[in-house]
Amino acid sequence: MIVAPKFWYNRNKISIFFSIILYPLSLVWILIFKIKKELSNPYKSNLTVICVGNITVGGSGKTPLSISIFKWLKELGYNPIFLTGGYKAKTSGPVIVTMNEKKNIFGDEALLLAKTGPTLISKNRLIGIKYIEKLKKKYDLVLMDDGLQNHQIYKNLNLLAVDRKFLLGNKFCLPAGPLRETLNSCLNRIDAIVFTGNKNGNKPKFNKISFDTFIYAKKNKYPNRKYLAFCAIANPEKFLDTLKLMNFNIKSFQSFPDHYNYEENDIIDLLNSALKSNLKLITTEKDLVKIDVKFHKYIDILPIEIKMSSSEIEKFKLFINNQINA
Repeated sequence: MIVAPKFWYNRNKISIFFSIILYPLSLVWILIFKIKKELSNPYKSNLTVICVGNITVGGSGKTPLSISIFKWLKELGYNPIFLTGGYKAKTSGPVIVTMNEKKNIFGDEALLLAKTGPTLISKNRLIGIKYIEKLKKKYDLVLMDDGLQNHQIYKNLNLLAVDRKFLLGNKFCLPAGPLRETLNSCLNRIDAIVFTGNKNGNKPKFNKISFDTFIYAKKNKYPNRKYLAFCAIANPEKFLDTLKLMNFNIKSFQSFPDHYNYEENDIIDLLNSALKSNLKLITTEKDLVKIDVKFHKYIDILPIEIKMSSSEIEKFKLFINNQINA
């Protein structure tokens, strides 16, 4: 996992300098991406394939967005299954994720998806699609969490998740910026944009249909409780911002690398730090699934959902149905 450097999202002179210096390497990245795309021969499944992806490195809210879309698809009468590459999973698959494993062999994102619905891990998405087609339990729709830049599979619908706070950074491709491909290349392939994250800042206008979401989290029930918050996600600031928005009194905050696999000593150290300062631990659902269950009673979580207004969700469902049945 590439760690996003600060210069990708800043416009000061030093940041611009680094971007310009690295720009020739970005041109190489773009060329390789175009060659891969031109040489691809996408496999068209007999199942409907919806991809929820991003154009930037790091978190854009695509996993919680995928979870919400899964629920909306069920409401529409579809029988979907998640397909994920299973980042940091200890299996290449294809394998159905089970929740009763003593050790986390599936990775945090896959476990989080599996709490909502059937989830298949397959490092090779094409093999994963063909595996789903042969399952005895018949699914009519595959919801891909990530994979927008995967050219092996034909997608009936491509949805681009864009975080309102970080947007597209400096709009350069890797390594000069956070983009996995050029903006024009992406816009030519996607069907809609879904804005995620806390509602702050202005939304850029693209020549694509877009949908607005908002983060839903329950406000703090214990206003006098003080917390040590920790997480291992791509944009830890988002978690901290949401905690503060929900009136949590955060006295200390610790972030780990994205998708970090917690060791027992990490949790013991966090518990000791919290105890010394009379604080309570709090983290994300995505982090909790990676922590041994014997520690769960000592850690609060902030369940976060991505939702839409009632009018927006009706518009979104109509759009999904029209696209699938076109």
